[in-house]
Amino acid sequence: MPTAREPAADRTGADATGGESADAAPAGEVARLPAPADADLAWDGDAELTAALAERVTQYARAARATSTWRAYDTDLRHFRAWCAARPAAPSAVPASALTVAGYIAALADAGYKPSTIRRRLAAISVAHQLAKAPNPASSPEVATVWDGIRRVHGTRPARKEALETSLLTRVLAAIDEPPADEPLSTGAAAGETAAPAAAGGTVPGSAAAALAAVRDRALLLVGFAGCLRRSELVGLDVADIDVTADGLVLSIHSSKTDQEGAGALVGLAYGSYRPTCPVRAWQAWAAAARLTGGPAFRGINRHGHVGTGRLHPSSVARIVQRRAAAAGLDPADFAGHSLRSGFATAAARAGVADRAIMRQGRWRSASSLDSYVRAGRLFDRDNPSGRVGL
Repeated sequence: MPTAREPAADRTGADATGGESADAAPAGEVARLPAPADADLAWDGDAELTAALAERVTQYARAARATSTWRAYDTDLRHFRAWCAARPAAPSAVPASALTVAGYIAALADAGYKPSTIRRRLAAISVAHQLAKAPNPASSPEVATVWDGIRRVHGTRPARKEALETSLLTRVLAAIDEPPADEPLSTGAAAGETAAPAAAGGTVPGSAAAALAAVRDRALLLVGFAGCLRRSELVGLDVADIDVTADGLVLSIHSSKTDQEGAGALVGLAYGSYRPTCPVRAWQAWAAAARLTGGPAFRGINRHGHVGTGRLHPSSVARIVQRRAAAAGLDPADFAGHSLRSGFATAAARAGVADRAIMRQGRWRSASSLDSYVRAGRLFDRDNPSGRVGL
């Protein structure tokens, strides 16, 4: 029986490194494709394929989903295998019977696992059986019925972080200490240097590192907000992907959650009406301060104020948002990296921007996906009937 404590891979937003040193991406996450060797979810290869070709088949099959998704599936399937091995009859995990899978998800629900985690475990089991060319127990009526019951009994409204809409973002930006005009910024880290562990808060106030981090964080917050970017899209930007034009910044997004084929998209960020909140000027200030000529657009900064060569990790966006929110007197627990994206959608909806325009900026594929973001921004628009009943 699994315990109520979920493994690290299930805890959304957990920082695997436990510290600010994760500002630079871990070396193991640089590769686009995970190695097929020793993976639970891999093609066995048919007899007529050479070993090299079978390996390429595996790699292309795994490229159909994001690396992080395969990593989670591998972890989930190992958990399912261990659970099966611990049962008195030691039922087979792959292929598994519908009764075995139904019992597994029932045990997870009773142990306190979230429905979202159970749903992902079912997806991993389903994919494993598809790759093994075995009947899929996850799609059976028995498992579907148990899953429906779990959702009715244990289904909860997903906990959403607060949207960092314009007024809150402006408050956060106002609390960022800009470097003194007469104090040069220290840059030029040696090759391979990444962000070093720092004290609570990440940097020492008044230091060159804090001054440079202030410039970087302002640019990161404003570009992420105005571009309605996901965390992975924000940290995935290279200097070459950001073009400064007379109209504003043009961002080249090469791939994203809804663009797994890498068709790419262009996103325009207009000049702001106020210099302190202008994403274009903020980016130019960071690029000049860090002397960026190529490579990752947003990078780690070590305690000495040196800019590293590696890009920030997506989890670093959440830590930066939370650290800056706390400095502005807000509760950091209310915010996450996604607060920038949801904040833009909320602010745009509140300003009366059409759904199709918000969808284009955020690259949402359907209005239903956007609805949860803009609903809060339109609670008190001109169509709200509660203000028209004579109260």
